Amino acid sequence: MAGGIVTRCPHCQTALRVPENVAGKRIKCSKCQQVFAVPARGASAEASQGQASPRPAAPAASRPSAAARPASPAASTPATAPESAPRPKRPFDDDDEGVAQVGVVEEKDVPRCPHCAMELVPPDAIVCIHCGFNNRTRVKADTRKVYAPTFSEWAMHLAPGIIAVLVCIGLIVLNYITATNMRSWLEGTFLEMDEVDAAGRKRFYIAPGAFIFLIAFISLGIFVPCLRFALRRLFVEYRPPERLKLK
Repeated sequence: MAGGIVTRCPHCQTALRVPENVAGKRIKCSKCQQVFAVPARGASAEASQGQASPRPAAPAASRPSAAARPASPAASTPATAPESAPRPKRPFDDDDEGVAQVGVVEEKDVPRCPHCAMELVPPDAIVCIHCGFNNRTRVKADTRKVYAPTFSEWAMHLAPGIIAVLVCIGLIVLNYITATNMRSWLEGTFLEMDEVDAAGRKRFYIAPGAFIFLIAFISLGIFVPCLRFALRRLFVEYRPPERLKLK
């Protein structure tokens, strides 16, 4: 009898002889290409014993009686132990008659997905491209059919991020203009004093630097959230929301 164990495909009932080391693993049928799990070695043996049927015994009338048998010289020899009865023939005990021998997929041949038994592309892939099974988290991802985003959806999704970038640029320009022109803006106002400093410039009741610092502080409170929103919308979540297809 050829080595290996015999199992049947639950989809097309084709008998397959597989190596013993694939017991309890998933293989692909060579006929219907469906994937199924090979029963464990103990379960396979019990199933084979349940299907085995002993060979029918010959009728008693066809056997000659002991009295009718001719005497032989061997009759005077001591009696020997009776010959053991032949073991009942089990299915597929003959030389692979009726058993498919080709097309069995073994996990050692190529790297395969443990969920669908399809070949992993590339061989070290973490997620199977055929069924979405994650070999690292051992969880199968859900697949969904969605519509491709249109140009208007792209524009509506990216427009807030672009506006946030423009606001950040505007705040930078505002602070630059304020820092360079604040002293000239305060000249001639009620904040101007009659005294001059050591450099010969007018002095003010409130220093121009205080106004520059106040405007910079307010601008910073607006600049940081706008910058974070622009980076998230334009670089992290740059794709528009998916629209699922109705089944």
